[in-house]
Amino acid sequence: MEGKKGRSLPEVRRRNRICIKELIYRKAPITRTEVAEELGLTLPTITTSVAQMLEEGLLLEEPMSDAAYQAGAGGRRPLMLRFNPDAGYAAGIELGPYETSIVLTDLVGQPVAQQLFPQASDDYAEMLENLSGCMASLLEQVPREKLLGIGLGTPGFVSREDGTIRASFRSGWNGKNIAADLRERTGLLVLADNNVRMRALGQEMFHGGSLPDLFAYFFISKGIACPLMIGGNILSGSTSGAGEIGHMVIQPGGPICPTCGRRGCLEALTGETAIRRECAMLMKFGRAPILQAMADGQQEPDIKTILRAQQAGDEDVREVMEKAVGYLGMALANVVNLISPAQVLVDGYIMQLAENREWLLAAARKHFYGLNAREVQIRFLPFDHYGGALGAAGSVIELMLNE
Repeated sequence: MEGKKGRSLPEVRRRNRICIKELIYRKAPITRTEVAEELGLTLPTITTSVAQMLEEGLLLEEPMSDAAYQAGAGGRRPLMLRFNPDAGYAAGIELGPYETSIVLTDLVGQPVAQQLFPQASDDYAEMLENLSGCMASLLEQVPREKLLGIGLGTPGFVSREDGTIRASFRSGWNGKNIAADLRERTGLLVLADNNVRMRALGQEMFHGGSLPDLFAYFFISKGIACPLMIGGNILSGSTSGAGEIGHMVIQPGGPICPTCGRRGCLEALTGETAIRRECAMLMKFGRAPILQAMADGQQEPDIKTILRAQQAGDEDVREVMEKAVGYLGMALANVVNLISPAQVLVDGYIMQLAENREWLLAAARKHFYGLNAREVQIRFLPFDHYGGALGAAGSVIELMLNE
């Protein structure tokens, strides 16, 4: 970094500062010596850059903990570096298929405030008006000068370069530059991307120390997506649609997908809309007695009620869910066999039940090829209403680290 030819000294210093910030952020608490060793930079270079960041209030230093110090070689107790949580704040929004979640975090991703709102309006202008009002009250909770910006995630093909919604199930939003429009209303930097890619980014930002360089994020909701994180970068694809595995064909000639209109794709067979439709048909023909009792007059029960019926032992519901999860396992195996990620994070409301997690693993393992069966780790994440919003806030913090 320091010794590369063809770069001016200010540019070298800028690049070094970025590398130092990123390393401290992801591996804090960490000593100056450890930073120098990891980056291959001289200790004076680290000391100079860190001194500037301490003066700016971006970093904090504190003595090494008693436990770590006692386990070391003794001598003078080292000073550990970490980011100052109060040095800045970021807001995140997920315009999900069921609800809108908003979170305000400090600089290390700890929520300062968070709130759930109803599903966003399909009318783009109305959505923007409502969202701007929600953001105004939330952003008042921290000093304006410390606000880094707003991250926003929404389903569909979203260009992370300029924040334009290229294609969405909300057709009235297509072609709209949601980042620019929200920036105009808030006066803040706005970054936009697909909501599941934002979820994956959040994992890399705030839990990156425990993640490999290549991992997949398998998300199950109304739709199904599986974006990839490669070397700290989220893969968007040339059309901004990377990860949309919900529309891979699993059963040619199968049921019609409510989103793409084609037959036999994964979403048509396993998405929450498909599961609800199947359960509604069972009830119509007098089956699924436990679900019937719990549905309380709902013609198409919500997914929460369906899971409760499954857990209560409704065999008809269990059959629907086992079949759906079986297709999900097949799709997961296809992703693993194609990409061979070191780890797959599985996120989805239906995966709260241990039975569904077991079925998914069994179905996937049946189709894993070669070493993938032994070496690729599958990890289930606890369901979090704010996962997408937190990841969106993380995109703003990531931009700050790279400046």
